[in-house]
Amino acid sequence: MNKIKKINKVSIINDEIVKKRDKDNEELFSYLSSRDFNNYLNYEKREQEESIYPYIKDLSLDSYQKGEDLINIVALLHNKTSYNKEVSKDKYKSIYDNFIGHTNYLDQYYASMLENIELVEFPSPSETIFLRNYSKLLELFAFLKTEASSWYEMVQDKTKERVCLNHGNITLNHLLKNNREYLISWDNATFDSPILDITKFYHQEWEHLNFDTLLKIYLDKCQLTEEEKKLLFLNIAIPEKIIPYNDEMLNVSAMRRLFDYIFKTEKLIMPYYAKK
Repeated sequence: MNKIKKINKVSIINDEIVKKRDKDNEELFSYLSSRDFNNYLNYEKREQEESIYPYIKDLSLDSYQKGEDLINIVALLHNKTSYNKEVSKDKYKSIYDNFIGHTNYLDQYYASMLENIELVEFPSPSETIFLRNYSKLLELFAFLKTEASSWYEMVQDKTKERVCLNHGNITLNHLLKNNREYLISWDNATFDSPILDITKFYHQEWEHLNFDTLLKIYLDKCQLTEEEKKLLFLNIAIPEKIIPYNDEMLNVSAMRRLFDYIFKTEKLIMPYYAKK
């Protein structure tokens, strides 16, 4: 009898083969091979809408080391597949307008939250956390608006941009380390700015990894221009929107997470501004 373990769209059979419902990435893998990037796991065959892969046991023992292995592979992927392409000025204007629009929306959203809390005679624990830290939100929104304007001044007359193949879903779970490292789950791969992968990686793993080290590794191996770095920092610095729950314990957890993210991200990016 086959021993089958199921994880979402993946079936692991007898620790020998893996069946996964995914896209047919034959063309993508051929492209990666042509660019001399070999840290991907190719399927053995396709059956209808499933790929059949060899089972690779992940021998990673430490998440911090795995994070460093992963960021090294991402830097290699970006270096191997990067090129410059023509771009209209409208694209940069659209990025700027969307960013400023979203920032203003969050600014107004949290200002309204403040007004509502100030009407409460006895604030809840989560509301107290918000009141104590609201000035940090104001400081952050001012920073985002200033930096976004500075970024747009740098790029508004540019007619080219650097793009590369982004994996599109960089997480620790998508790296297997055995006889070599394999980056798996390529269904979201796309050509875009290299900051896309780093932004998503940070959003996924900021609580679990030391991004001071990871960002330094990446920037040493895949140098970003000043405007690319500025846009990266803008994208990781913008906070999420907290929607209150009916459960106060969940509200406290969400509020703490919001401000933990803000303070941790500030600690990560501020040294790069101090270096100027």
